[in-house]
Amino acid sequence: MAKKSNLIDKVKPLFKEHGYAVGEGLMVCALSGGADSVALVLVLKELGFEVVALHCNFHLRGEESDRDEQFVRDFCASYQIPLEVKHFETQAEAERAGESIEMAARRLRYDWFSEVMKELDIDYPCPDEYRAFYGQIDFQKLDDEYALCVAHHADDNVETMLLNLIRGAGLRGLSGMQFENYAGVLRPLLTSTRQDILDYLAERGQDYVTDSTNADTHYRRNKIRHELLPLLREMNPSIEETLKDTMAYLSEAQDIVFDSDPHRSRTYETLMQNGFRYSQIKQIESARNGAYVIQGDYMLTKNRGSLVCDKVPRPVSSTPLQQGFTKLRGLSFLAMVMEAENVNLIKRATMAFLDTAKIKGNLYLRSVQEGDRFQPFGLKGTKLVSDYLTDRKRSRIDKMKALVLCDDNGILWLVGETIDQRAAFTSRTKQVLVIDVSVDYDD
Repeated sequence: MAKKSNLIDKVKPLFKEHGYAVGEGLMVCALSGGADSVALVLVLKELGFEVVALHCNFHLRGEESDRDEQFVRDFCASYQIPLEVKHFETQAEAERAGESIEMAARRLRYDWFSEVMKELDIDYPCPDEYRAFYGQIDFQKLDDEYALCVAHHADDNVETMLLNLIRGAGLRGLSGMQFENYAGVLRPLLTSTRQDILDYLAERGQDYVTDSTNADTHYRRNKIRHELLPLLREMNPSIEETLKDTMAYLSEAQDIVFDSDPHRSRTYETLMQNGFRYSQIKQIESARNGAYVIQGDYMLTKNRGSLVCDKVPRPVSSTPLQQGFTKLRGLSFLAMVMEAENVNLIKRATMAFLDTAKIKGNLYLRSVQEGDRFQPFGLKGTKLVSDYLTDRKRSRIDKMKALVLCDDNGILWLVGETIDQRAAFTSRTKQVLVIDVSVDYDD
């Protein structure tokens, strides 16, 4: 006889503890068809939530991947659960991005989940791609809570903690997963074990699919599950409970570190999500203005007492400015020549008005270079571009992002800041080169 399940009793208090009204609102669930995600969907429905499901077919296991998709379709049809399925060419994407299959699948999955959740913030009607899916959703529920749920459970959390320990992690990484992460993803099964889940499904006679790769110890998580944890149990039969307690202690320590200043806590949390270690953030926070550290694709610097973080700017080599549109590093430059009498001067940092008679030779855009000097509009003497940006309280990242428009005689416009005095529009100007720069959302 199957053991009586207490899964509902473990899940229900988590919602209350984190401020969610049980049974109110819409829950978007990642549904693979495995035991964990099937149990998650059924528990949420049993608690009274409106549930919709998202399934990813990564096409990594041949017929087995298609079997999983068909199971999910049949399961959702039997419970009248709205379902959206997304297909990915994961192998090709991993090769293109130069990353592991696991990392590529995770990135593709969560990018898609994020896309779907963003659509829930947009007034219906939705894009054609999702019309059939969204047409099944009771949008009245969106007046209440709605969230994305994934089926990570307590055993997953132990494995994640060990993975992070092996890779090397700080306080946050060793604290394990939380019920709600920084991106608003919920884990309702986090205090439930794999056995709790199996008991629940057995009690209801609910079947599920099994991923054959779960037994493949070439995957690091599986190696921990099937080889490391059994070894640790020989030394401590209660190792899972011990590690759960350790994660709880570390999580409390993390709260003590961060919660004394909520704004600082949120800042550190965001920076750590971009790969910065706690010690690196502390180092920059206490350093002089202009100090910086680079971690992967991101750069963290201090400017006027505040922390500034962004992707490391890519340097731009000389790029010709065309009549019409020129697209460059996420920006779109619209350039056109107009008769002076038709020009309506607008004082806007994203626009430049240059006397065409004063432009010498070719026009091109490039990054600011060391030693660049120009005469800012309205000033009598010249000034280093770097000094001008410092005076304008721009950060090191802003300086690295800075672009200049040049002709054969030098700088005409420090983009987004000011033009050079020599090309200024005057009462004698006959023709004007008007340049308007905007963010290129298609880049």
